[in-house]
Amino acid sequence: MIANQTNRAFMKLQLEVNGQTHELDAAPMTRLLDALRNDLGLTGTKEGCGEGECGACSVILDGEVINSCLVPVKQVNGSRVTTVEGLASDGRLGPIQRAFMECGGAQCGICTPGMLIAAKALLDANPHPTRDEIKEGIAGNLCRCTGYIRIFESIEKAAMDPALRPSSSQSARKLAPNSLREALAILSERGKSLKVIAGGTDLMVLMNAHQLDGEEFLDIWGIEELRGIWDEGDHLKIGALTTYTDLIKSPLIQRHVPVLVEASRTVGAVQIQNRGTIGGNVVNASPAGDTLPVLAAFDARIEIESARGVRVVPFNEFYTGYRKTMLAPDELVLSIVVPKLKEGERAAFYKVGTRRAQAISKVVMSVRARVDENRVESIGIGIGSVAPTVIRAPRTEALLRGAVLTTGLIEQAREEIAGEVKPITDLRSTERYRRWVTGSLLSRFLEDVLLPSSQN
Repeated sequence: MIANQTNRAFMKLQLEVNGQTHELDAAPMTRLLDALRNDLGLTGTKEGCGEGECGACSVILDGEVINSCLVPVKQVNGSRVTTVEGLASDGRLGPIQRAFMECGGAQCGICTPGMLIAAKALLDANPHPTRDEIKEGIAGNLCRCTGYIRIFESIEKAAMDPALRPSSSQSARKLAPNSLREALAILSERGKSLKVIAGGTDLMVLMNAHQLDGEEFLDIWGIEELRGIWDEGDHLKIGALTTYTDLIKSPLIQRHVPVLVEASRTVGAVQIQNRGTIGGNVVNASPAGDTLPVLAAFDARIEIESARGVRVVPFNEFYTGYRKTMLAPDELVLSIVVPKLKEGERAAFYKVGTRRAQAISKVVMSVRARVDENRVESIGIGIGSVAPTVIRAPRTEALLRGAVLTTGLIEQAREEIAGEVKPITDLRSTERYRRWVTGSLLSRFLEDVLLPSSQN
């Protein structure tokens, strides 16, 4: 479906909210948050940041907690939604709501609804979470009133309530998929005038800020051909619509490219991980994209298709400038091809931000290397947030490749890479600091991962 923000032509859609079927007439790019509040009168779902960071607008969509401020209604036709109102029954508070009241986990009405929904999604998927699992499950929900200890205790208490059972919202996604062939045909005719939207974690923020007024959108979220992870011998093929949650849970990724799991865990919180896609991260072309240094270090390849055919582009040649790629207007990214770690290879992922989690990186790095008896046989270094695009460090790699690691060589590599990156000073950090951090991260890898413990 093509959606236009100028004429705002309305579409009819149907969705099940809190067990009741509703039919709506709405502009396709209307946020689910606005449809719930304005069209259905379900005002328990709140707007906080409008950018997917605070979690106040959290709802459960087809069994997954998401930020409703980042989802257009055209992507929820036929879906099931649970809002905070759906946690109560016959006018009585549900187990999670009671636990929050009894433990003092609820205060103001802004953050609490989203916190309750995140707790519900967590307990549906994991009825007996540990304290660390609770922290991770609600990491995408901010609270400035209560303090998190009482919230943790509330969820632990709710987990012990025998009345709590997984909700019916844990059903498979029921989005009517478009075919890849149809999408490519549309792009071949109108690609220059369309914005492609998938999970919407970036575009919906821009749209809400009125930076995309008048744009038309091609929704590819329902194309199942673009989802999946396949083992193809010496490499893995990852469909463009594979979410961060899919990557985190994939045994193939865990076994063969574990640093991609680490990188995916740093992308927002669970609401963002459930919607954000690796293809979106690649095409968005932000130099701070968390998965991109991994793909750079692993010499990944990008499989691209249009009505004209398929082509494969080396990942390290894909970016032509800040927020610019080799992707033509009529093309879609089909998949990302990532080589598996080979025997004897080690890899690491590092991210430095303003805070420990859910931050835009000041420096993000991934290193892949093979060392035999302290000699560096091969090495790839991918770095983000230090140049207009994610980059490799060819001079530093050349310095290390074939050399025997010593304390002196590590210090030389630290200085080389600090001079090789091209950071700028912005609101998040200074050029000097980014150079220092880049050198320190590489030094940490060489010392902690490669050198024998006797020389650390």
